[in-house]
Formats: sequence, C-alpha cells, structure tokens
Amino acid sequence: MKYIPLGTGSCVPDYRKNSSGALLEINRKLILIDCGTGILHTIPKTDYDYKDIDAIFITHLHLDHINDFPALLFALKNDPACHRNRDIQAFGPTGLKKYYKKIKELHGDTIVSEDYNVNIKELSNTEIEYGSVIIKTRKTHHTENSIGFRFEYNDKVFVATGDTGYNKDVIKLCHEADTAVMECSAPEEYVKKTHLSPTRASKIGLEAEVKRVIVNHLYPIMDKIPIKEIIRKRYRGIIEIAKVRKIYTI
Repeated sequence: MKYIPLGTGSCVPDYRKNSSGALLEINRKLILIDCGTGILHTIPKTDYDYKDIDAIFITHLHLDHINDFPALLFALKNDPACHRNRDIQAFGPTGLKKYYKKIKELHGDTIVSEDYNVNIKELSNTEIEYGSVIIKTRKTHHTENSIGFRFEYNDKVFVATGDTGYNKDVIKLCHEADTAVMECSAPEEYVKKTHLSPTRASKIGLEAEVKRVIVNHLYPIMDKIPIKEIIRKRYRGIIEIAKVRKIYTI
C-alpha cells in the first residue's frame, strides 16, 4: 500500500496544503480518499494520473472533503485524452446518493457520461470486500453520518479517520493499525468536540495501539504548534505530519 496526500489542510485557503484528499494505491487499484478543494490539480504533480482512479471514498459531505468531486467528474467527461469506459465506484456516508443526484440536476450531461456509470454505495458501520481488500467503516460522529475507513490487505492495515472527535468508534476503527491518518485540526483550547487536537490524537494512537500516526487536516494555526512534541507526551509510536505529494509506504 502507498498513501499520497493531495491535501492536508482545512476549509481555510492555504496554497501549500489544499483541502482534504489523498490517493491510496493498493493491490493495483488507485483509490481517492476524499475530494476537497484543490486536490484535483495536485494529482498531475504526482506519479499518478487522475484518469486511472478506480474508486472514490468520501468520509463526509462537507465542502472541504467533497468540493472537487463534481470537478473530477467534469474533467473525466470532457478531457479529450480521457477514453474511460469502466465504471467509477464511489463509497461514502448516507446522503451521498442524494448529493450525486443534486449535482447531476445542476450540471447535467457535463458530468454524466454515456461510456461509464458512477455507482454510489452508502456505508455506515459496515464491512465490504473490494477485490481482495477488506474495508471496514465506522461512524466518526463529526456529522450525523460521517464515517472513517479501515483498509485491510494481506497483513497490513491502513486507516483514514476523516474528520472526527475522540470517541470509542474511532478507537475501534484504528485498532492496531499499521498506519492511521488522523485529522488534527487545532490546539486543545480551540478545537471542538467534533475534531481532534494533538492531545486527542495522541490518546487515540495510544489506546488503539497504532504503529504510526500521520496527522492532517491542519488549520493554519497549527503551523505555530509543536504537534509532534504534544503527541509524544502519551504516544510512543511513529509520528508524522502529512506532507502534500509525499509517498508513505504501509
């Protein structure tokens, strides 16, 4: 497995970070996890081609996680160099089908192709098989229907929490993961219950016995915060701050 962040920031504009999104290469499949503002135009700066994306996994429907979804569909439909004829699989929380219906009503045939379908599957606390990959989801309680994803392939486990607070479900989601990518929005004194601070991320890493924690979804205020030092007060595993376009091997 390879994890490549495309966006490590938040809803606040930051040209260095974009909003949330990442590629996950797993068993010859190219997966896009979240589709926030700016991530589509970052893909050409990687070793990957956006036309090769096999599936899209959306954690929740906030704009900083889904804004580039219609832009991606628009590009696939209108790029003269794109000759796609295989369906796109899109997985996400309850409400994704309604969202897709609304953007089709708004944008019409500019995002709808006659050559392939966009197949939407809504998930909650679910386990599915995607080829030889086992994918488990749990509600993260950021929004009413928000979910995080756990990818199990061979003996490796990769978790993307999406936006979440500290709760038992996200601890179960991350349990003994080789790598867990967690949001880390703001310092403890500013962060809401539906988000993580470095302190809360460290508690999850410790209690879930995660081997490596990668933090993302960083508001600009986090540039001034010693994130690793705070997390290391409790958590003794590997700590990394996600960098756009860096390749992390799981």
